[in-house]
Amino acid sequence: MTDVVFVPTLGRMPDTWTEVIRLLPADWTPWLPNPALGGLEQYLDKQELRRVVLVGHGTGALAALALATAQPQRVSHLVLANLPGRGFLRRRREVDAPVPTVRIDVPYDRDAAAFVAALGDALGA
Repeated sequence: MTDVVFVPTLGRMPDTWTEVIRLLPADWTPWLPNPALGGLEQYLDKQELRRVVLVGHGTGALAALALATAQPQRVSHLVLANLPGRGFLRRRREVDAPVPTVRIDVPYDRDAAAFVAALGDALGA
């Protein structure tokens, strides 16, 4: 079983991932933290999640990257989707993270099927 934590961009609610979650493989368990209710680390602690795939979108990708850097033992894979514009992360092809990291530039909220396909490719599923 693979625990997958979906972190939305700032100002978006977790339910924006609904279409993506409907298309996930049966052996993936989705988790949807609400950034407005606390930090990502606290969410993982509360849910007793010890090792996860982190999927962050927009500013949520930055939060996921920060957690993966601070606690790499908790993150099996880091997926960064649609990173914020103009920052150095957008310009760079590679992101320095201590865990396997993949960038996906498919808009999950416009093409959930393509996003899930890219996610599966990234995770080797």
